[in-house]
Amino acid sequence: MSASLLSKTLIAAIAATALYAAPVSVASAQEIVDDRNVGVRDRVRPGYDAAGVRAGGFTVFPEASVTGTFSDNIYATDVATESDFITTLATGVSVQSNWSRHALNLNAGLAQYLYADNDDEDRLDWNVGGNGRIDITRDTNISGGLSYAELHEDRGAPNAVGLAAEPTEYSLLQADIALAHRFNRVTTRIGARYADFDYDSVPLIGGGALNQDFRDREEFEQFLRLGYDVSPDTNVYVQGTLNQREYDQQPPAVPLNRDSDGWSIVGGADFRLTNLAQGGVFIGYQEQEYDDPALFNISGLAFGANVDWFVTPLTTVRFDAASTVEETTTPGASGYMDQSVGLRIDHELMRNVIVGARASYANQDYEGVARSDDVVRAGLGVDYLINRNFSVGLGYDYTDRDSNVPGLDYTRNEFGLTLKAAL
Repeated sequence: MSASLLSKTLIAAIAATALYAAPVSVASAQEIVDDRNVGVRDRVRPGYDAAGVRAGGFTVFPEASVTGTFSDNIYATDVATESDFITTLATGVSVQSNWSRHALNLNAGLAQYLYADNDDEDRLDWNVGGNGRIDITRDTNISGGLSYAELHEDRGAPNAVGLAAEPTEYSLLQADIALAHRFNRVTTRIGARYADFDYDSVPLIGGGALNQDFRDREEFEQFLRLGYDVSPDTNVYVQGTLNQREYDQQPPAVPLNRDSDGWSIVGGADFRLTNLAQGGVFIGYQEQEYDDPALFNISGLAFGANVDWFVTPLTTVRFDAASTVEETTTPGASGYMDQSVGLRIDHELMRNVIVGARASYANQDYEGVARSDDVVRAGLGVDYLINRNFSVGLGYDYTDRDSNVPGLDYTRNEFGLTLKAAL
């Protein structure tokens, strides 16, 4: 999600509509779903929700969109900024089962980004995936998911190659599986996650290419959660997590073994407070230990939150927070601690008009080098639902990175208009 748990640009939101399992994280809150409390953007809207196409025991939801975006800093630089107009053509399909027991969901999508004046930035992303659940008994189930995506790294990403003539391409394979069982009020969940990152060589400004095989890696994670229902609406739990991060090669210039092992222990709660709020929070401790003695270990607080506050039936406020240890290619740094908080407000101005505002702050503190980045994001948007099949969205996104390393600062403003069709 990587660290930021909050909305990216409007373009990224469109491209991700059809995809994929959330990225590997220290812990994630289990959502408690109840009809009494539904967010503004999640509630059913008869007459405006796509009906889908019935196909036996499944419902198919196809959609397509076109987005026009003006960006005033496409290369995410602090000097000599370049602006451009970007057209994004996206399409996707999701398939959901309608069974009384078990579940199977499939999805796929692609997005073509076309730049008006800088066609070297053109890119095509696509993805395919699925997830499901097998209900063994009323109290026991197995769930899992599998996804694959061909993606591009954003120019403003923490590890983006500064002298790259084109955006970096990479593939991402993810899989997860979990077994859950309930003993009366005691809940248990054990599972594992896997992610494989494969980066392509990237052409450089002035000629030549950078082989990025040294960034290729596999990430493994195993977790065990024990919980207790203190009430029908509240589950408290403790979760332990292990992870292993294994790189295929060492960096060519300064060989470093970036392999590492990590662990975390957190305590948290998933809750629903009458008709006021619902979500989950957790806090604990995490540590990442690196195989190479030249790399410093990283440790500190592990925390997370995903809470919806139902201010009124027409207004929802969402609070997010996260603290994770992320990988880096910065020479001499072992990784960085990414700590973020965010707030989003959605209001139903009319039954078919939704306005929203969001803001987030993240601090990315690198271990082993004197680099610390502060990233501020904000955005405004309005969605107009014309009918079941068509909608229009207008949005603005702001990003600012303030780094203590010269040349890494940047500010970017983006304005976008999206036309979307769905069945």
